[in-house]
Amino acid sequence: MLFSNDKGIGLSMLRCEVGNGLNMPTIEPQDGVWVYERPVSELWVINEAKKRGIDKIFSTVWSPPAWMKTTGKITNGGYLKKDCYRKFAEYLAEYVSAYKRLYDIDIYAVSIANEPEYAAMWQSCLWKPENFTDFLQNHLAPVFAEKNIPAKVIVGEKGEWSEAMVVNALNNPASCSRLDIVGGHQYSGSISPLTTAISKGKRTWETEVSDTGIYKNDIKDGVAWAERIHRFMSDASANAFMYWLGASYKTNNESLIRLYQDGTYVSAKRLYTMGNFSKFVKPGYVRIGINNNPVKGVYFSAYKNPLTGEFVVIAVNNTDTNHLFDLSLDACAAGSLTQTITNDKENLTRYEDIISENGTFQLSLGGYSVVTFTGTNGSIRPEQRVWTITDELNDWKYIYSATPDWMLEGNDPYGGFEADPSRARRTVKSAQSLTYCFKNIRDFEAQIYFYKQFVGMKLYASIDGETWNPVGYEASRPKITGGYWEKTTIRPQGMLQAGTNYLKIEFDLGDQEWDKHLAKISFDCDGVFVPTIHDSLNDWSKTDSHSVNWMLDADNAQSMEGDSSRARRTSASKEFITYKAGENKTFDTFCAKLYYFRGANSPIRFYSSIDGVNYTEITAQYSGSVDTGSYWRRMYAKASNLNCKYIKVEFDGGGLYPWDKQLGDMWINEL
Repeated sequence: MLFSNDKGIGLSMLRCEVGNGLNMPTIEPQDGVWVYERPVSELWVINEAKKRGIDKIFSTVWSPPAWMKTTGKITNGGYLKKDCYRKFAEYLAEYVSAYKRLYDIDIYAVSIANEPEYAAMWQSCLWKPENFTDFLQNHLAPVFAEKNIPAKVIVGEKGEWSEAMVVNALNNPASCSRLDIVGGHQYSGSISPLTTAISKGKRTWETEVSDTGIYKNDIKDGVAWAERIHRFMSDASANAFMYWLGASYKTNNESLIRLYQDGTYVSAKRLYTMGNFSKFVKPGYVRIGINNNPVKGVYFSAYKNPLTGEFVVIAVNNTDTNHLFDLSLDACAAGSLTQTITNDKENLTRYEDIISENGTFQLSLGGYSVVTFTGTNGSIRPEQRVWTITDELNDWKYIYSATPDWMLEGNDPYGGFEADPSRARRTVKSAQSLTYCFKNIRDFEAQIYFYKQFVGMKLYASIDGETWNPVGYEASRPKITGGYWEKTTIRPQGMLQAGTNYLKIEFDLGDQEWDKHLAKISFDCDGVFVPTIHDSLNDWSKTDSHSVNWMLDADNAQSMEGDSSRARRTSASKEFITYKAGENKTFDTFCAKLYYFRGANSPIRFYSSIDGVNYTEITAQYSGSVDTGSYWRRMYAKASNLNCKYIKVEFDGGGLYPWDKQLGDMWINEL
């Protein structure tokens, strides 16, 4: 789980301890006495890590052997004796050589001291900045050169993220040349660049940090750690980040995996959010430019492999709200991105690829999540499925029929609907259905948002609109979008029956009437319903006739969704508008967009006629209404199977004002 890139989080480094005789044996327990007996457990872990691709193993000294120290003890601080400086250098050289000679283990780097400012009750040793300078220049450099030791040297590892312990050595050319990496912990201190180290061309590593507080295993903790990693990579320009313990029996937050005495374990969310970095950003990658903090609580960083063109974008959303971003990278261009998500329900789960649109990707970041996007510079945009028709549910014009209690919803709490401006949902908690009618429906795909749990959706197909058969469907892995909302894509499990002309979508069950939203549905079919007449009421050209007391109104468009022209009465009397089908045509369906003020939604009536003289009232289906502002509301009226030559829209009665009802759009289909 720690080291495998396939089954785990693919860590790139392993930090070990240079044994001193307490917990870990020392290779030199007495002056000049060398003992090469390493603990089986340490060698096992190192070799298992190597099998899984780890090629950077480095070791830190907590304390030199007791005989080298001023106190004669391993614990509670004390200093390295002045007359043991060269012996300590030889000790480190032999440690590196012995691991290669005896165990075929390459020690990538050795760190001279762990938290050298702190006389801890455990293994510890105190150093002063000038001690490091002296040791590096006059002892370690010549010994490593004489013995041809390839290991890099780490200095610092102060408990606070700071370079204070090594500035003296960095400013001395001789000691600086023998210092490769400045290390630091972050139990205190702000996350900012180690400027002197960077100016001298040194790598900076955060080599230890954890939390000793009460055990946490929730997504907020995981995302908080991802934000900290981001800050080290972006704000501090660090080259490495390490957590203190991989797995342990400790009951606090000091490890990524908590072990239990019965052999079980629990992996914390921080394991996986760290994996959103470590699994994808590998040694040799370089960080590239991106807007690091586009909105409060959201953080981006980006990296690329300069040899292969592979690149990685990591997004951390430390808010409970979904956020949408358009991404385009100057340094990398690709046709698609693969997304891997860790959130409250998922751990490093791969989701469907995101396809670019004109070189730009729209990214959706669910609340409290970490998402890794990977791609390859220059990759070609994959071909996308071409659907015959797609209903975005911005209006009712494509819906053939519906039960009464539906509405088009535009509210978007917590960004849970990814800024989708209109979706269909029930207005009562009972079984409600929408029906589509297209010729020879072969396939479909629907996007559904749901609240907490996805229950109570059924699909039915029919050839004639009379006999209905259940349609089995499969749902994609839900993606958290925000505020307990999730999104899934629905597809039929198999082929639809040949000759299917109708598809019915039913919402039932659930704790709330608003718990499921149909956001979009696409069809592969032969016959597409395209309204023969779409009258936006910008003029009277598409009507057949109308009574005298009408006008086209452009006022107050801001309260009617920007609709800049609607038909309304000029007197509070019974007034009508008629539409006539073309020669040798009849009307089959209509959909009317209606606005009304306060409660003046009645009476609005629709009539059909064969001869334009005798009219029969149509029983229209009305959607639920939506507040559009300033006491105005919008609803849709729909009717099908009309088989008529004329349609009449009639406004009568109502409230106190002649303008209290307005016709915004009229869609009519001819046969």
